[in-house]
Amino acid sequence: MEKIDKFYQFKNLYSCPICKKKIRFHAGSLVCKREHCFDISAKGYVNMLGATKPLKGYDKQFFVNRSEFFAKGYYSHILDAIESAVRNIKEELKADNLVVVDAGCGEGYYSSALAGKIEGLQIIGFDIAADAIACAARSPENVAWTIADVTNIPVKDSVCDILLDVFTPASYKEFGRILKPGGYILKVIPGSSHLKELRQAARDQLMNKTYSGDDVSDYFEQHYDILSRETLTMTKPIDSQTLQTLTKMTPLLFDVDVSRLDLSGIKEITVEAQLIIGRK
Repeated sequence: MEKIDKFYQFKNLYSCPICKKKIRFHAGSLVCKREHCFDISAKGYVNMLGATKPLKGYDKQFFVNRSEFFAKGYYSHILDAIESAVRNIKEELKADNLVVVDAGCGEGYYSSALAGKIEGLQIIGFDIAADAIACAARSPENVAWTIADVTNIPVKDSVCDILLDVFTPASYKEFGRILKPGGYILKVIPGSSHLKELRQAARDQLMNKTYSGDDVSDYFEQHYDILSRETLTMTKPIDSQTLQTLTKMTPLLFDVDVSRLDLSGIKEITVEAQLIIGRK
């Protein structure tokens, strides 16, 4: 019951994705004024999207592999930068409590870590992939894991202090709706050297031989005041088993025949991202 009861403290942040009415907590469910009911799983998440279809490549094993790979620390520098930014914002606002929404949270790596490291955060982590949220809900941290669509976020207007958009598509209309005036958005996009070793090995099968996030960055700047940009890069040794896990958890290889790749020369892997902090 504990995993269900925790949603009581989040009820005032939700709105019904069907009729936009306020949500109340009732008998293990989230229910709106028009009686649209969203049952909370005993595993610790709520489905506010309804029936879902598996997304190509984004199955249960994909998210299990992501969890295993993240646990090895290859993305820890990105997490550290996000944690530092959240702490700085909290200090700047002199706020005891902040509402954080993690859009497209996947298996919950960033939300779980923030919940465990920083006191006074109310975090809603949502993703359209049911398997991702089921994986995230294994975390013992106090996060409201939610199956939802980024184009119809079941969160009230102007309640979010910080919105995380980490390696995921954006819906700036919805982001703007749920963010408070002056609210912050932390957007993370791949850097040009991200997984360059893997990209080189798969170059003959990739449509895009290189990556540039300039268009994504420019579009973001049309919607928010940019406060800072930071490139985060770490190159770390990798063994063959961990490399195999990586090949099973990156969308980069979704349309690649991995069996044809020669990965024997890869002894290290580079994870590079750009953290852009904007303000509404």
